[in-house]
Amino acid sequence: MLSVIIPCRNERNYIRGCLDAISAQAGLPADHGIEVIVAANGCRDRTVQVARECREGFAGNGFDLKVLDIPEPGKVGALNQAESVACFGNRVFVDADVILCSGVLAELARLLDAGTPVYASATVTIPTPRSLFSRAYARVWSNLPFVREGVPGIGLYAVNAMARCRWDDFPPIHSDDRFVRLNFAPHERHKAEARYCWPLPEGLFNLIRVRRRWTEGNRELLRKFPDLIANDSERNNTVSNLATLMATPMASTVFVGVYLASEFLARLPRRHASFHWQRGRAIRVSSRL
Repeated sequence: MLSVIIPCRNERNYIRGCLDAISAQAGLPADHGIEVIVAANGCRDRTVQVARECREGFAGNGFDLKVLDIPEPGKVGALNQAESVACFGNRVFVDADVILCSGVLAELARLLDAGTPVYASATVTIPTPRSLFSRAYARVWSNLPFVREGVPGIGLYAVNAMARCRWDDFPPIHSDDRFVRLNFAPHERHKAEARYCWPLPEGLFNLIRVRRRWTEGNRELLRKFPDLIANDSERNNTVSNLATLMATPMASTVFVGVYLASEFLARLPRRHASFHWQRGRAIRVSSRL
């Protein structure tokens, strides 16, 4: 049994595709009884309505679809509220813009069915971006050892009931995916061969902005939970990463440029603004609100 949790905010253009891919999962028994919880938080669009329109199709495929309409924005709050109503200890966390290819849930369920704590994800693929800069960035990023050989869990990660006992509620941090991954040693992380699609931001500006958010989130995580660094076996400063960069010099110029720009901006304070985090985007909100 699985509880699939999808935190989302203002995702009316993406949530149906995400849910349709889940409803169409293959390799599951007819009586699988998987529940899917859409944790819509602070939405100002039709995300909730679109998600609720999918209920009939889900019921026909043996899924139980719950849609939470949470007034307060914030991914961590959405995760915690979704978990408070989840029925099963084995849990899969999916971003609303992620598309699961056929067989992902069946393979994750098999990986989680163990007598030891298990953290799992599937094999990430990046749909071909429209932007030249994003295509160059994707070419390098998808070939880094961290992505190619590790279990990054970006946009999709799962834990079994024994693994979920490693922490209580999700803490108030931005990098929830890395927080969860670093709660597990490398030998406890498992990758399914089944694939899922995770889109990169489009355009140079968005790449830099999102990369800055990743950097800030990682620094916040290590500041608040320094003990987790012991499980950080997948860093981006290795000799093998250098070899990847040298193999694609033109694309690597874009990648390194985005990296350096984001690292510089991450050192600057954000003035008069707080940030809600969603779908790889930073949405600026006036601090006076």
